[in-house]
Amino acid sequence: MLRGDSKLITKAMTSVFEAVPNAGDTAATQELPAGKRKLIEAALRLTAGGRGFASLGLRELAREAGLNPNTFYRHFDTLDDLAREAVDSVSRRLRPMLRRERWLAAHDEPHSVPRRACVAFFAFALENREAFLSALAEYHGTSPALREAVRATLHAVSAEMADDVVQLQLMPALPRDVVDEVCTQIVLQLFHLSAEFVGADADANEEDDDNANANVARRDALVSYAERFVVRLFAGAMSLARHEEVQAAVSKRA
Repeated sequence: MLRGDSKLITKAMTSVFEAVPNAGDTAATQELPAGKRKLIEAALRLTAGGRGFASLGLRELAREAGLNPNTFYRHFDTLDDLAREAVDSVSRRLRPMLRRERWLAAHDEPHSVPRRACVAFFAFALENREAFLSALAEYHGTSPALREAVRATLHAVSAEMADDVVQLQLMPALPRDVVDEVCTQIVLQLFHLSAEFVGADADANEEDDDNANANVARRDALVSYAERFVVRLFAGAMSLARHEEVQAAVSKRA
């Protein structure tokens, strides 16, 4: 991401921010009934260790949520319904936050967009550790409905990223289909890297200063790696586009 028209960004920011909820908005979780929210949170805690949603029992889930088992059917028909709602609730918070961060970064300094977007993504993953670990497990899980829910969210994130790259004129030389492809690869890479980012302290005692410092260093290294990945992927796409232009010109002359 190499450039951005500051006048365009300034002019568009107001309308975009009116359309995109506040990054700190918690309405996506507050709008859920208390029982529904507790069941989702309980399911995410139980599946964060790698268990699939399909392995959960209703009594186990209700006990973890501190609710009567019959409460489940007031909010969901199946466990797949609960899992889809859990994915959607995370998506409703993640996507507007990332868009706002990209636009703010582009307004401040276009070259900062890759790093700030990576930092924002990983920080959100860490704050929603159980949800991300569950999503990572279900990405290749046994439930087609859950696989589709996770992949649909990732597709939406990458499509909105591509929209922002185009609207902010960050890579004006690249055609939209190439931007779409690059953004899809970036989002998938960040999603899978989030497993290592949120798991950096899984086997460490956070009260141990050495371990805590090591975790910070590992996470900083992951952010830097992700930033380089984004920049190099777009740079490679630009280089390939120029090469294809030269080849097309040579073919015409021939």
